[in-house]
Amino acid sequence: MNQLGAMLMLWLLPLRLDPVSVVGVALIGAADEKSELASLQEITDNLRTRLEINPIVQVTLVDHNPLVMSVETLGGRIGPFVITVDRDFISELGHDEIEASIAHELGHVWIYTHHPYIQTERLANEVAMRVIRRSAFEPVYEKVWRRTGIRGNLSEFIGPGNQQ
Repeated sequence: MNQLGAMLMLWLLPLRLDPVSVVGVALIGAADEKSELASLQEITDNLRTRLEINPIVQVTLVDHNPLVMSVETLGGRIGPFVITVDRDFISELGHDEIEASIAHELGHVWIYTHHPYIQTERLANEVAMRVIRRSAFEPVYEKVWRRTGIRGNLSEFIGPGNQQ
């Protein structure tokens, strides 16, 4: 549930005739987050299979990630791995953009488990573009750059525009 929905529920609570606790409103929000997290995990698991990545990769939502989305290992080259997602950032993305973002992070996992000393953003995107079309990355980078205030060169991150 977004903030507007929560504010409307709190505003409308006095209009209800039967008692409702504010805790109930919080639980509704928690249920929405569980659903969103389950959806992100399903996308991650599907992409992980398509990219032939064996280690477990979990997704977690956080209130703030300065990188907007990042991945780290919890157990060395064999994992497990955790993708940490900024809650506000992910809410700005459409389905294809979410898939592109997660595939990019999984690209880092693939590189780390195969060639851990050559990590680059471009290489992570090259791995991701095995299963996601290039055009899905363009709006993601625009949103990342707008959010972080740091602008990059798109072709340096995803290659020239004449690719898939």
